[in-house]
Amino acid sequence: MDASKVTIEQVCREWLNMKRLIVKQSTYAKYDSVVRKHILPELGQVPLCMVNSSMLNDYAGEKLGMEQNMKKDREEKEHCRMSAKTVRDICAILKSIIRYGEKEYQMSGLVGNIVLPKVTVKSKDVLKAPELKKIEKYLWENQDTPRCAGILLCLYTGIRLGEVCALKWEDIDLKHHILSITHTTQRITIPEDGKAHARKTVVITDHPKSFSSERIIPIPASIYPLIRNLYCGTGNDCYFLTNSKQGIEPRNYQYFFKKVLRTAGIRTVNFHVLRHTFASRCVEIGMDIKTLSEILGHANTSITLDYYVHSSLDFKRRQINRLKY
Repeated sequence: MDASKVTIEQVCREWLNMKRLIVKQSTYAKYDSVVRKHILPELGQVPLCMVNSSMLNDYAGEKLGMEQNMKKDREEKEHCRMSAKTVRDICAILKSIIRYGEKEYQMSGLVGNIVLPKVTVKSKDVLKAPELKKIEKYLWENQDTPRCAGILLCLYTGIRLGEVCALKWEDIDLKHHILSITHTTQRITIPEDGKAHARKTVVITDHPKSFSSERIIPIPASIYPLIRNLYCGTGNDCYFLTNSKQGIEPRNYQYFFKKVLRTAGIRTVNFHVLRHTFASRCVEIGMDIKTLSEILGHANTSITLDYYVHSSLDFKRRQINRLKY
């Protein structure tokens, strides 16, 4: 085939076919979604040989809502603007696709000066002390309900929503007081066979997103009796949240979590706030970053530092008041 006639769409298809063989199903689903929603509509028909850094930087700028001649009013412009993190992820995938095309069709220098948007790490939302008191009171009063116990478990170990939904009794060593995080449950969007534009969603349980996410976590002594008392001998292949062989979809468990928040009189927050709250509390009690990073399943300590070492004003005040001259 004449390389000058190869379009970005064709390279995207080839790249996706290659990635399907080497990445997890959930990762492939993410790649497919980004290509279908963000790359093909705007760049699909562009010949690969016409790609250059200026074109890709302009594309990133438009995604960020920074174009100068956009014929929309301010409200519409705000609506279509994407976060720097989302645009950075899209551009990283696009860059990988173009790199693949360069090698496959003997081209070079197509993305030499592309700039990925800078992402500013914001302080994570956490449950405040009064909110923690309310939710813990409610959860302890309903500790015999596995779903309530699961929220407490997340609050005391920092495990993710998908990880607690995938947790089975075979992953809980009651003798040695440890959890083994080896799977995660999530809903992904996939193309239906034989239907290029049709999509459906399915719930899958797979290994965590990275090697470091597979980890062993000690069960805190304060909640160990609660965990032990929930085991009813139904079988190690039963899910922790249900004590049966039928698990809970993450979306449904998040609905349950928000119901708990309403009942306890707490503002609506995302389930992931439990993880942020756990990490922040660990930092405030002085847990070393290496240990916290391993408990959270981060690939390295820099991720933990960037995301969670942002102490509260009260903690800063306590620390600075320790100074003596």
